[in-house]
Amino acid sequence: MRKMASTIVALGLLLPGTALSQSPSSILPVLTGAYAPAEGGCEAAAAAFVYVEDKGIGANKTAGKVLSVKQDGSSYVLDVLWIEAGSDESDGDRDTVRIDVKDDRSFYFSNTASKKTLMRWCS
Repeated sequence: MRKMASTIVALGLLLPGTALSQSPSSILPVLTGAYAPAEGGCEAAAAAFVYVEDKGIGANKTAGKVLSVKQDGSSYVLDVLWIEAGSDESDGDRDTVRIDVKDDRSFYFSNTASKKTLMRWCS
């Protein structure tokens, strides 16, 4: 029992260090990595993940090429070209994505196909 408790404490101390090793994205003031809806969480089977990269964004098996970013306070409007895995860029669909940054590990995500959803950092 004592060994299990010390393992849990050690893991708890490692996790903040992991967060600090992630770098902020150059397109948004949030950490790079995977985000999932706050309600379902990262472990939910059907979580709609959003991936924030250094200069791009993704969603599940779709890559998003960010064509432009406009900032209005803590809100960002991204012109995105979504490209499904295995498809050509010419087959991509343009979309307007709105991200309202809450803090460096959470934001509200909405686009033409989805309502405003609070997304929390998973990785």
